[in-house]
Amino acid sequence: MQPIEIPKFPILRGEEAIEALYDFINELKEGRGKELTDKQTNALVKLAEELISSIEAETQFHASDALNEEIHFMDQLKKTVMKWLCEMRAIENVNGRKGIR
Repeated sequence: MQPIEIPKFPILRGEEAIEALYDFINELKEGRGKELTDKQTNALVKLAEELISSIEAETQFHASDALNEEIHFMDQLKKTVMKWLCEMRAIENVNGRKGIR
């Protein structure tokens, strides 16, 4: 018995993977009843649709992580600026200068 050589496929992520899955679904629907039964075609379409949902959910999760990091950065920046303004007012008040408004 000879080993079967499995071809190498490109690794797709995000939108590329979703587009490839939609292409796959379209090919399945166009070939319905030719090489696969309707039941087999429906099962593969459902699997592809579930994969798309999974990829979209993961993409949204990572997008929300990036947004949370940005919000955290902005909060830290705001705290730093406010602290600096308070310190500058205190220094100017000690030196008898007009404070920052």
